[in-house]
Amino acid sequence: MMSAAPEISVVIPTCGRADTLRDVLGSLFHQTFDPEKVEICVILDGEAPQAAAVVAEQADRATRPVLTIRQPRSGQGIARNHGIRRATGRIILMLDDDIVCVPDLLSQHARHHEGRDDRVVTGALPVEKLDLEPAHQRDLRRWWDGEMEERASPHHQPSFRDFATGNVSVPRSRLVEVGGFDADFTGYGREDYELGYRLLRAGLHFVHEPRAIGLHRYRKAPIEWLRQWAAMGRADVIFVRKHPEITAEIMSLSLFPHIPWNSAAVAAAERVVLRLNTRGGKVWRRVAAFAMAAHYWRGVREAARDSVEFRSLVQLRTEIRRSGRGNKGIAKRILNMRRRFGL
Repeated sequence: MMSAAPEISVVIPTCGRADTLRDVLGSLFHQTFDPEKVEICVILDGEAPQAAAVVAEQADRATRPVLTIRQPRSGQGIARNHGIRRATGRIILMLDDDIVCVPDLLSQHARHHEGRDDRVVTGALPVEKLDLEPAHQRDLRRWWDGEMEERASPHHQPSFRDFATGNVSVPRSRLVEVGGFDADFTGYGREDYELGYRLLRAGLHFVHEPRAIGLHRYRKAPIEWLRQWAAMGRADVIFVRKHPEITAEIMSLSLFPHIPWNSAAVAAAERVVLRLNTRGGKVWRRVAAFAMAAHYWRGVREAARDSVEFRSLVQLRTEIRRSGRGNKGIAKRILNMRRRFGL
């Protein structure tokens, strides 16, 4: 048992990734940071017997406490809130259940928090490169590498978009102060960005530490990669309602043109993406973008209160794509989208 409260509580929600969770926990047991100053909180989001078995197995080998928290399937934000409430460390380090840590990840985070309570520390999240890499994973890895390069630049201006909960640390008291994750975000996406925005407004300073490396073992199936955009569309609507002052910024996060939903056309597009996913190519990119855009706008329509709200968001997105709204960051994302998908 530890003689004093830990300095760092590592909070990991998990749902259906027992194999990668095992590697994540194993990497945490081989950190250079003093194990007496660490606790690990794993939140089982929904029925997860395999993950529970992995946690029990790894806890038996651990040199530091491993707390298991169970909840009905409620989403990552609510799961992390449970972990934050139960945690006793001064610093909360959030990891995803597929992020394998380098040995000094905790030390790199901790040094930025020493003697301070006003910092958000974001770590590096390179996506693991596979020998036989499917096109959807290659596309995501290349895009994300560009994001990481931008954040590591000395000219980078901190944004709520930096707050990716796969590898980020915040003083627990400051998370409690701003209310933690918003429980209205129950699906995939944007709960991290929304909390990041509130932390920035509360005056916290964002610091990027490229040496705090968490290798992302991305294993999402291509069909899930396509369909996740419906959840992102729903989340963007929630985000806009909560923070209308940054509506243009939110609606520039996923710069797909408006594609009306047509179930037959989307199903055909998904079949093409799956068939070409081994090699990718120009046709694959254009068809994948069509399917993702259709799913995204279906999510927006489902979350919109009525047709008036939906049409206003479509119109705003159209204006953003045309003009960039005079914002260099938005203009850059428009250019990246066109290069990535030919849109």
